Amino acid sequence: MPLTFQPVSTHQKGAAFPVRRMDFDFHDINPVFIKSNPVSSALWTAFQAYFPEGEQFFVDSVRTFKSQITDEQLKRDVSAFIGQEAMHGKEHRTANEALAAQGIHVEGLDKAALWVRKRANRYLPKRLRLAMTAAAEHYTGVIAHQIAHHPNFLNSVTDPKIRQLILWHAMEETEHRAVAFDLYQHAARGYLTRALGMAVVSAGIGPVVLLGMINCLRQQKELGNTQAWKEFAKDYFSPGGFFSAAIPELVKYFKPGFHPNDQGPEMTLAVFRRELGLQA
Repeated sequence: MPLTFQPVSTHQKGAAFPVRRMDFDFHDINPVFIKSNPVSSALWTAFQAYFPEGEQFFVDSVRTFKSQITDEQLKRDVSAFIGQEAMHGKEHRTANEALAAQGIHVEGLDKAALWVRKRANRYLPKRLRLAMTAAAEHYTGVIAHQIAHHPNFLNSVTDPKIRQLILWHAMEETEHRAVAFDLYQHAARGYLTRALGMAVVSAGIGPVVLLGMINCLRQQKELGNTQAWKEFAKDYFSPGGFFSAAIPELVKYFKPGFHPNDQGPEMTLAVFRRELGLQA
């Protein structure tokens, strides 16, 4: 029987999108939740391992500029962005704890992410941190688009609780995908720093996620599962694969006139709302 998507509460307060307070029950989730493939599952587990501190970095970055916002709508949207990202961090931390009960421990990855966040906040210029946040939000927005539209991806998520978590998070990433970018353009500005932020994020995301995958697969004793690696490589990196198909959209960020909503979020949001049983 399909799970019912039921936020504890929802409020909007004039923002372009709502903040939904969630309280997922991740008891007895299946740690191999993508196509019964431990490698593909480890990819998403690795993403999740970094989300709590990553989301907090995004919140820290936009909050630094909040006092400089003169546009009232943007101010309300930034507040809603902070609310959504804080809830993402909370729920993914809960999911990480549930995975630990299944024998997959990512506490070390979380602690490493905390160490990086604190030092980035201390040593990196606030303008670059906001640029990195805007770039990372472009990544999450494009990945959300792939989740909604890439053939058979949603059908490949076999655990209903994880599926609902992915749908909810991806929907909200789509709702607020332009907020950090709009804040950068409003309060920081400058193409070179914006492009540098994207370059830094692009250089770091692959190695960091691969490290997380290896960490998870070692615990499951699946690191040497060559068949699972082959299937993962085909699904994600072959022509038309999940990530291969995303590359053209990702590199558009470097165009001077780029805006995150150029991709058109409405069709993507319609998929998530339908899958979660929400009204359009």
